[in-house]
Amino acid sequence: MTATKRRGLPVPEVQHPESKVRFNGFLLIVGAARSGRAAALMSRRLLPGVKVVLSDASAEPASPAELAALEAAGVELRLGSEDVSLLDGCSLLVKSPGVPAEIPLLGQARRSGLPVWGEVEFAGRFLQNPVIGITGTNGKTTASELVGHIFRRAGWRCRVAGNVGTALSSLAGVVDKRDILVVELSSFQLQDIVDFRAHIAVLLNLSEDHLDRHATLEEYYSAKMRIFKRQQEGDLAVFNANDPAVREAAVSGPAGSIWFGFGSSAAAGRSGSGLPALAVFARENVIYADMDRLAPAAGSLEARFRAASPGAAVAGAGRKDRARGEDSPEGPEKIIYWPEASVKGEHNLENSLAAAAVCLSAGLSPAEVAVGLRSFSGVPHRLERVAEVSGVTYVNDSKATNAAASVGALTAFDKGIHLILGGSLKGCPFNELAQAAGGGKVKEVIAMGDAAARIAADFREAGRAVTVVDGLEDAVRAAAETAVPGDVVLLAPACASFDQYENFEQRGDHFISLVKQIKAEAN
Repeated sequence: MTATKRRGLPVPEVQHPESKVRFNGFLLIVGAARSGRAAALMSRRLLPGVKVVLSDASAEPASPAELAALEAAGVELRLGSEDVSLLDGCSLLVKSPGVPAEIPLLGQARRSGLPVWGEVEFAGRFLQNPVIGITGTNGKTTASELVGHIFRRAGWRCRVAGNVGTALSSLAGVVDKRDILVVELSSFQLQDIVDFRAHIAVLLNLSEDHLDRHATLEEYYSAKMRIFKRQQEGDLAVFNANDPAVREAAVSGPAGSIWFGFGSSAAAGRSGSGLPALAVFARENVIYADMDRLAPAAGSLEARFRAASPGAAVAGAGRKDRARGEDSPEGPEKIIYWPEASVKGEHNLENSLAAAAVCLSAGLSPAEVAVGLRSFSGVPHRLERVAEVSGVTYVNDSKATNAAASVGALTAFDKGIHLILGGSLKGCPFNELAQAAGGGKVKEVIAMGDAAARIAADFREAGRAVTVVDGLEDAVRAAAETAVPGDVVLLAPACASFDQYENFEQRGDHFISLVKQIKAEAN
């Protein structure tokens, strides 16, 4: 295959996993975090004749063992520099999502016409699988893992990858092409896609976040909306009707669309209601599906997703109870009484509605979705119950890295919350969180880290007292001293973790270890 030309430079093309990419130079991958390392190893698996260079501004971006494994695979490491001289002889630059778009190296690459792809874009060109892409400010990980869990409990072939956990590049050349891929997509990943296509694309919600990396809120929202960029006729867009920003941003393109949300489907679709008609909705603590609205979507997606079903040889086997017969009930079909689901909180209800909409559209039955919702135990660091000590429950929600996520965490508890906030700032205020923490539900607010002063100022402006401490250990100790039986000590930081930790996982693990220490002392 010959390379096409763009501004006099070769642009490598990949049409399917068996294609061979011809380079006149080498492949440069910028950023040696998880995604960058996965892309480098994928390149060695699938492009054995191409020189692969992995660069990072840090001299030690990964553990010695991880770096040694890269070198053993034939990856050339250029660490401790992002000099533009790295571009000499390069044919393609692959950008890890954690690398800011404004660094001089990337600016020079784009000015010279060198193709710049994100890691997701690069990996996607080697994958033929049916793809479900999920984005939003909050809930991406939980919704993605929940969708994967529901499919697997129903016996379907499914893998979850993307923003948190397994990098998409880790699956290219490894995963069976029949497997459904559920891909969690951040704004950093979506801003660098070119042709990446999600056959089902989900937008959970939109709120302020990452304004330390995106110049404006509009730019951040625009990056999120790129998940729908390459959808085609027969694909499906899934939107949250309860989020005003989502309703305003929702696009109409070649893909069909369905909506999920709270309230009656019929009432939502009425003229003047302001809400679109709902395909999956919650009313009076019950999740329902409007099967008539879902049937056309499932029909167009059936062929693509059927291969992952245990009944692949039978057309429509995964949704055999979808068609309405004489004995079928009239009106929306009940999926589950919400309190029967394993996860709690209003935000998890929205995640469950989104997951149900996706899985039903891909061909699962309401009964199969209900089984998955009952058995899903959640994800680590997301409303994770750590322990009960002297009648006080300790909950790790380290993944709540923005104010909206912390507001959602508060809905999971009725009273007695000792709320631990803080970390590194992301350019967003805490005023709305301060308002949500009022009303008597939150007994105490403890702020820590670089963001502590800003949090304290915004909360005090709202009339809320705040205790300021240096770090997480002081915060947990302070909460433990004032909490009484029946209370909840909730780590829901509303901030990134980079002031004191490598990532939110490390922060959550530290919280767990501190709680275990308190429990040991109590015994």
